[in-house]
Amino acid sequence: MVKLPFFDSTQSSSSSARSLYHPNIKNFNRRSLQFECSFSILNPSSLSIKGLDVHTVHLHRLLMRFQHLESLSLCGCTELNDSGLTRLLSYGSNLQKLNLDCCLKVTDYGLSLVASGCPSLTSISLYRCINISDDGLETLATACLSLKCINLSYCSQISDKGLKALTHRCRQLQAVNISHCESIRGVGFKGCSKSLTHVEAWSCKLNPEGVTGIISGGGIEYLDVSCLSWYPLGDTLLGIRLSSNLKVLNFRMCRSVSDTSIVAIAMGCTLLEEWNLALCHEVRISGWQAVGLYCQNLKRLHVNRCRNLNDNGLQALRDGCRSLSVLYLNGCVHVTPFALELFKSHRANVCIKDEEVMCINPYSPFR
Repeated sequence: MVKLPFFDSTQSSSSSARSLYHPNIKNFNRRSLQFECSFSILNPSSLSIKGLDVHTVHLHRLLMRFQHLESLSLCGCTELNDSGLTRLLSYGSNLQKLNLDCCLKVTDYGLSLVASGCPSLTSISLYRCINISDDGLETLATACLSLKCINLSYCSQISDKGLKALTHRCRQLQAVNISHCESIRGVGFKGCSKSLTHVEAWSCKLNPEGVTGIISGGGIEYLDVSCLSWYPLGDTLLGIRLSSNLKVLNFRMCRSVSDTSIVAIAMGCTLLEEWNLALCHEVRISGWQAVGLYCQNLKRLHVNRCRNLNDNGLQALRDGCRSLSVLYLNGCVHVTPFALELFKSHRANVCIKDEEVMCINPYSPFR
């Protein structure tokens, strides 16, 4: 993928034009293009840097020149507005991947231009596109039926209405990120296709019906509901027990998850290979015993700073979890040094790491 220099708004028109003829982008048949203002690790301060300004005329010239693009990243082009996307109507028919992360001025109208011009789209990232609403998402879902991957994280105007349109019309959908979408409860997932295998929903306000909706298609293998907002009517996560294909589950900082849910999930999700239970303070002895007894395919377990993991709980993990290879453990104040040494002597094949890490999916479409 070629990276183009960003267009500083202070440049003269002639110097901006010359940058279009960068020696690395002479191939008119190029399939992939990324602007230098694109960034993979977002820093809030970067959103205020002057110069991350791709003007409409620049993008129009590039799309006219490279008419066979399959992948285009405009990530971080904070000054790009709807009119900058109009050329996609003429030159976006081959586009399969589009990144609009932090394109703060793109609205539902801009997304409708994407929908009309890019019918072959399979992947789109709209991270922090704060002016996109359910209307834009419905338009996209109606036109781009081959969509497989979509990132909606921090899209505060998206609700279950737009999510429902997406999951019901795009039946090839494989991965959805709704993290920090404060208006989504999860019910929009109900009736989703079995093709949906990957959902990231950290820091969301899911309710029990929404959790059941996420797993309703029966294909979920990776689920991240870390930092789940507190639900006043009790534990929301019991429904996950029906996810028989689940392999990676992230409960980090789900402080209200109960032993009832832990036991049910351990019994029902026997294919689990990684489970992050860090900072899950309500998991007690019956929960740890269930993990040890039923999670026989578990390879990586995170128990960092679990307030109610004690020596008996660690013994249950030691005597069970026969496939365990890595245990992330630190800050468990009720685990004694003696119990830890006993674990090490009985399970020398298990690597105990004191760092706290997130569940990492090397195949994640959002990395």
